Amino acid sequence: MGKLFFYSDQIAETQGNKRMDHLLLEGLDPAHTKIAYIPSTEDKERKYFNLKAEYYRDYGVREMMFFDLYGEFDSAKINELLQCDIIHLSAGNPMELRQALKRRNMDGHLQVYFEQGGIFAGVSAGAVQFGKSTKLFQLYAGDANETQEALQFVDFEFLPHYNRWNDAFKKQVWDYARTTGTTVYAGNDGDGLIVEDGDIRFIGDITAISGE
Repeated sequence: MGKLFFYSDQIAETQGNKRMDHLLLEGLDPAHTKIAYIPSTEDKERKYFNLKAEYYRDYGVREMMFFDLYGEFDSAKINELLQCDIIHLSAGNPMELRQALKRRNMDGHLQVYFEQGGIFAGVSAGAVQFGKSTKLFQLYAGDANETQEALQFVDFEFLPHYNRWNDAFKKQVWDYARTTGTTVYAGNDGDGLIVEDGDIRFIGDITAISGE
């Protein structure tokens, strides 16, 4: 199996994110590392892609691939995607990203990449995709539709930006965990967690909300 990096956010100035970044690139030669960027929404002007390319450039990474799920989707680029050293799933709306991945039938390809030892970096909405579902964000949006299953690389759910949510929503999260038996790991901005071979490593302040 591969390695998963769950970022609540990815701001270079924070110590937690710096630790995550260094661990993400550990053992890789940045000058020969290729990162694939999957946007969570349409990015025709490459605004968000260019910002992230600049972010990784500060670590010496020069080669970035833009893999679009929207108007510029090209299935012929999937093989190139799967050859990248790291696949980065961007921040944004987790439900929109989930729908885009399903619409382009990407789940199976990403599962193979993970099973073959691939490295994923997920930021906020991107990190949510690694878990069981997008149910927490459906709760927040008041969406009563059927729960959207995520990639299910792990048997828990990730809640980013825990320091930003109000008490009412946090209570919903705790109630959801208790009534469904789901474990939720909630990270403050600047913090995250890493999963490798079933082991979970907390970086910074992570709240474990257990359904047991």
